[in-house]
Amino acid sequence: MTTNLVEGTAVSASLLCLGHCLALPLILLALPMLAGTFFESEVFHIVAAVLVVPAAALAFLLGYRRHRALLPAQLGAAGVACIVAALFPVWGEPASAAITAIGSLFLIGGHLINWRLRRALG
Repeated sequence: MTTNLVEGTAVSASLLCLGHCLALPLILLALPMLAGTFFESEVFHIVAAVLVVPAAALAFLLGYRRHRALLPAQLGAAGVACIVAALFPVWGEPASAAITAIGSLFLIGGHLINWRLRRALG
């Protein structure tokens, strides 16, 4: 049950990152008054990374201990690397958002495979 909670939390955090990256440009176009708020700030991205990285690491560790498959953890590591890399200011905003979205997709894919492998073992 604990593993399901951790995995659910981790995949939810990854989905929130993806939703944020995809929805933010639309929200900013529809509601210009939101420009410069917390959701667009660098602080949001740091907070998201601080939540996503440990949750993903724990979920993939627990999954690996159960099913011994490396693919979910490899996808998760690629996702975490993208999310952390997107925090560096060398990227422009569009590139940073794209890198974060790609990282979120890697994480979501890894979590879904992890979840399926764990469930297949009963």
